[in-house]
Formats: sequence, C-alpha cells, structure tokens
Amino acid sequence: MRHSTKMQAMLVAGAGLIAAGAFATALNQETASYTAPTVLSSKMSIGETTTSEVPSSIPTPVAQPAMKADIPCGFTSGC
Repeated sequence: MRHSTKMQAMLVAGAGLIAAGAFATALNQETASYTAPTVLSSKMSIGETTTSEVPSSIPTPVAQPAMKADIPCGFTSGC
C-alpha cells in the first residue's frame, strides 16, 4: 500500500509529538520527586590546631622603583 508524501510527513510529525510529550512527562516527574542532597559535616581536623595573632596595626608598604628613568629631550620645556 503506497502512502502519499503528505501522509508520511503527518505520520513522522505525529510520532515526533508523541515522543516530545513522553519526554516532557518523564522530565516533569523526575523534577517533581527531586529532593536536595543532604550534606553531613564531621568537623574533623587533621594535625595540630594553631592560632595566629594578628598585629593591631599592619604597616602599609609603599612601592619604590629600583631605577629612575631620565626624561628625554622634548618632554620638558627646558631642552
């Protein structure tokens, strides 16, 4: 039995819609029953525990260049 091209296109489109509906239903059921994972904390420490003292005032370093460049002629008014 020969089907027309229009009939074959309608069959393919219908199958695609049924597959899309099944996929959407499966996805909706998966997200509806989703529960967030439980995270456990053990507060385990490895080795010794140390405490460090922070000074009350930390000096702020100022950057100083190691070398200074000579200004070439033409960049100043006295050339």
